[in-house]
Amino acid sequence: MNDNEAPRRTGLLDFLRNSQGTQFVIPVYQRNYTWTSGKEVAQYLEDINNVLSGKYVNHFMGIVIYLSKDIDFSTREFSVIDGQQRLTTTFLALYAIRYLFKESGMTDDIQNLDNLFLTNNTSSAKIKYKLKPLISDDDVYQCIIDERLDDITNKNSNVYKNFIYLKEEISKIISKGVSLNTLLMALNKLYIVVVPILKDDNPQKIFESINATGVKLTASDLIRNYILMDLSSDEQDKYYPLYWKKLEELVSTDAKKLELFFRLYLASKEFELPNKNNVYREFVSWYENQNITKEDLLKDVIEYAKAFNYIYKLDENSVSKNLRPIIKEFRRINSDMPAPVLMDFFMKMQKNIITENQFIDILFTINTYLIRRALCDKDSNVISRLFPTLLSKVLDSCKDDYEQIVEYFKRELVLQNVGNSYLMPTDTQLKDYIYKENMYNLRATLRIVFDRIEMRNNSAPVDLSSLSVEHLMPQTPTEEWLMALNVSEEEYVYNLHRIGNLTLATVPDNSKMKNKIWEYKNEILKNTSHIKMNEKILKVEHWNTNEIEKRTNELIAEICELYPYPSISDSVIEKMEIYLESKGHRADAIFNLSNGNVEIAAGSFLGTVENVELYPQVEDLRKELLEEGYISEINGELQFVKPYLCSSLSKAANIVLHGNRNGWEWWKNSEGENLKNIPELVKRMIK
Repeated sequence: MNDNEAPRRTGLLDFLRNSQGTQFVIPVYQRNYTWTSGKEVAQYLEDINNVLSGKYVNHFMGIVIYLSKDIDFSTREFSVIDGQQRLTTTFLALYAIRYLFKESGMTDDIQNLDNLFLTNNTSSAKIKYKLKPLISDDDVYQCIIDERLDDITNKNSNVYKNFIYLKEEISKIISKGVSLNTLLMALNKLYIVVVPILKDDNPQKIFESINATGVKLTASDLIRNYILMDLSSDEQDKYYPLYWKKLEELVSTDAKKLELFFRLYLASKEFELPNKNNVYREFVSWYENQNITKEDLLKDVIEYAKAFNYIYKLDENSVSKNLRPIIKEFRRINSDMPAPVLMDFFMKMQKNIITENQFIDILFTINTYLIRRALCDKDSNVISRLFPTLLSKVLDSCKDDYEQIVEYFKRELVLQNVGNSYLMPTDTQLKDYIYKENMYNLRATLRIVFDRIEMRNNSAPVDLSSLSVEHLMPQTPTEEWLMALNVSEEEYVYNLHRIGNLTLATVPDNSKMKNKIWEYKNEILKNTSHIKMNEKILKVEHWNTNEIEKRTNELIAEICELYPYPSISDSVIEKMEIYLESKGHRADAIFNLSNGNVEIAAGSFLGTVENVELYPQVEDLRKELLEEGYISEINGELQFVKPYLCSSLSKAANIVLHGNRNGWEWWKNSEGENLKNIPELVKRMIK
């Protein structure tokens, strides 16, 4: 703080009167002028009335903190860090009084008001007026100054509405016999504490501290302040519309949504998703380690914002025809988690580093991943930190050669996560879950899937906007339905929410159908016979649990086709041929070095069992593999007849040898070297 300018108490008008040659600037990084006539401005007028009535001798209005900057030897700029709401309202009140002076023909008083409080006696036109409001309010405020109220197009502006309110309310006060001069004297009895600071006082830290006690600033507020605060007023005026307003246009004016964008931006830069409460600190720390100017930073942010806008917001008709269907579906899934990956890859596509088809394949894989997890009701919060790390691994694998980027991406997303919480459900896992679970609870996702089924190979697609996911067998198990189906209520309830009993129908049709028996429902459904996925249903004479079973299996098969489990090229998968031997038996396998999985090869023999009761879990698994056709008894010995995937060396050894084994000690490479004796391999795989 400047020792020569200590904090002081002063009346509002004394503060303005003693600031000749000074312009109060509301910086572009400040929040909008938000005081409203029905609340804060009404309280402001009530405080004046309390002084006029003698209830208050004077009244404390708050603190004004400003950064003092010398423009030249005779003029200064006070950049308002705290207090913009009350200062802007005071200037609006003074202009309201000026209008009333003019209506009363009080020319001398107008001149005094201008000279003392509203304008600077300086040759510089740039700082003629003592208040320079936020850019967003500037046009309206200038119209008020110039007495051009009819030219104001934004009648919803708080500046305009509060000016009109103040003028009307002040008119009511003077109609009661209070002179405007008396009103001005009362206004000066509203006092403030002014705190001038200098650049050396670290204005940003002060700003953060004073706002921590009020309405909490979002990370985007703090980032905007951090970027713009140290710039000159002219630079702020340049950068704000050129970059920050552009950012708001591309992403959102909502501070919380901008905060999310910066969180995702940082994730794409640092390959790690910052905690929600630490976005601002992480941003500052990251930027201070970059050798770039703030303008270069803003340019980079805008490039990411353009990518974000294209993926999440841009009008569908403006999206590339090839990208449109896949982006449309991605938006319906409604996930911001993949944004770090998608923004980076989209910009690479724009620069022709990767092709549009590669981007489509990556986005299709993401859609499949998210849909499969949603259909299996997997917790979406679990994968919130997956994509930034995945981006880092894919870029490292590409090493500036992006020909195999899709395969690397699938490897890192799918193969690396087999068996962990990030997994993409396999066809078997997907079928097992959908087959028996309540899919009506997942109808938001199911609606996306049903729409895809409906549009598949459909030469005459219908408008799907009026449709919803509805039951065929009604939700209420009436006696009529129970008798028609010849099932117990328990069996009815089990089948009710299965996918086979759900379809697309219009809401009016569903209301008509209600709990009616099948013949009536079928007639109603004929009104929507143009819905392709209902064609088979309409041919069913009697709807029953067998039909639900049949349709459930058909829909599951179709889902697996529409959202196929990704196949990954061997060219990006590091594998090692391994084997183990015991008591004359040999098992061969492929050790996947990407994720530690072991695929036991067909033809591998399983060791004989002496003490079954010692390892009941292994015995149960062997029985399951027999039932599922993975192993078979041949000439009295068990043998794998088709490949079987295990999640680790030890689990594979346990199955083959029937026991509790350390796989590193049993499996060998093709040269016969025990895996535990290969230091590079052990170091790589055991982290």
